[in-house]
Amino acid sequence: MKRRTFLQTTGAAALGVNLLGGVPTRAFSPVQLLPTVTDQNDRILVVIQLFGGNDGLNTIIPVDNPTYYQIRPSIGVPKEEAVSVLGRVHMHPAMDPANVYNMRRMLEDGRLAIVQGVGYENPNLSHFRSTDIWLSGLNSSDPNVRLVDGWLGRHFSRTVSGFPEILPDHPLAVQIGGTLSMLFQSPKGDVGIALTDPQKFFELGQGLSPDLDPMSDETAYGREFNFVRLVAEQSDRYSSVVKEAFDKGRNTVQYANNGFVRQLQLVARLISGGLKSKVYMVYMGGFDTHVQQQSADLTGLHPFLLESLSTGVGQFMQDMLQQGQAEKIVGFTASEFGRRPEENGSRGTDHGAASVQFVFGPRVSSGVYGNTPDLGNLDANGDQRFQYDFRRVYADVIETWFGGDPADTEELFGERILPLGVLQAPVSVDDAYRGRDNVSISAWPNPTTDKLTLGWLQTVPGSVDVELWTTEGRFVKRLHRGWFDPGQVTLPLRIEATGSYLCSVTVNGRRSTVPIAVIR
Repeated sequence: MKRRTFLQTTGAAALGVNLLGGVPTRAFSPVQLLPTVTDQNDRILVVIQLFGGNDGLNTIIPVDNPTYYQIRPSIGVPKEEAVSVLGRVHMHPAMDPANVYNMRRMLEDGRLAIVQGVGYENPNLSHFRSTDIWLSGLNSSDPNVRLVDGWLGRHFSRTVSGFPEILPDHPLAVQIGGTLSMLFQSPKGDVGIALTDPQKFFELGQGLSPDLDPMSDETAYGREFNFVRLVAEQSDRYSSVVKEAFDKGRNTVQYANNGFVRQLQLVARLISGGLKSKVYMVYMGGFDTHVQQQSADLTGLHPFLLESLSTGVGQFMQDMLQQGQAEKIVGFTASEFGRRPEENGSRGTDHGAASVQFVFGPRVSSGVYGNTPDLGNLDANGDQRFQYDFRRVYADVIETWFGGDPADTEELFGERILPLGVLQAPVSVDDAYRGRDNVSISAWPNPTTDKLTLGWLQTVPGSVDVELWTTEGRFVKRLHRGWFDPGQVTLPLRIEATGSYLCSVTVNGRRSTVPIAVIR
């Protein structure tokens, strides 16, 4: 295709149609990244979208809760069949396939975290609206509120220089397959590419750099022309960059012959080949398991999906470990909601609310976050109550992994969200400036009627913020701000409202939390 022809025939690009023939892709805007986001660090995020609503209760099994077996007589996983890990968590047996490095082994090796009870207030049980809520990072079930861009798209459009006029050397984000997710859309344009086959992407993108100058953007035609012109230019540039990384890259493990696993295999090869994209997204559907979710022998659709997930993540991280790339990678799963606690009579489950989330990588604080779901304390709809706002992991990504601060998360989500603390700062962070370790906080008396004392040992002088949060991770108020010298610190506080809270102490940017309860 000639360059002029490309520009003349893709006026619909601004409306979001496919632009590159057989390669599913959306138009996106180029970016020039700030030094904090590009070559001065090599941090990578991998997002795994599990579309349909993953059944958390049949992923991490509450084997010691008899109610689970009462409400799931056909599809409950018997305790003797569940895989016990570290004596405190029980996985579906499909997540422990033989002779494969998998998520069970990752938990044992300290490279996996399990977050239970992830959700949000007033859950929306529509696949599409709830997916938009998860991808946008904005909690609104009001159909009159349009959710049109993603939290990562907004983040990078805020923190890059020259956006959207100047092209970076490498695409910021890469989605494997499909049209580009809302996750990578921003008010200024999209910040990623979608591809399935690097060779075909290369063939279709070659020679598209326009020989026409930009037009004035004072008119709608001019703005659309410039938008398409930029798409053409970046398609030409990135077609070569992606192909070069793919040809240079390699895989060091034998991946399972599975479509989802192959997506992660491609991500590993692109990272191995030197592609400097900051975010990769892969996708697995099929989790809308209303009918025949699981057979009596614990096989079926949902077990197959769990095996694929466990195998794919395990093999991907093993590949990256063997190639010396693992330390710069963290990832997490996201699914729009969980399933109803009670099975539906068709050996399946219907749309529910809170579920389980996985976070993986060497820089993850491994373990189980949250309590086993309380099946005796469901919401008015008969669904699990959420324990953690789903954006707490996002806040960890922004503040801990990508080096943002609380003002960034507040701008992105429209409110302060407390990072979960599941991610560790990259090894390149100057911990001498921030203090060598997170402080260990004590609170007494706890529970209290209103007055309590916080205490911690501060190893370096510094600015200290003390803040109060809900247990789900939403900001309540600041309790104290000041400067403290090294030594044992005691700080008397008063909290008026009855309830359970998290109290955070942030010393030179390093935050620690302690649960507290006020009872009257």
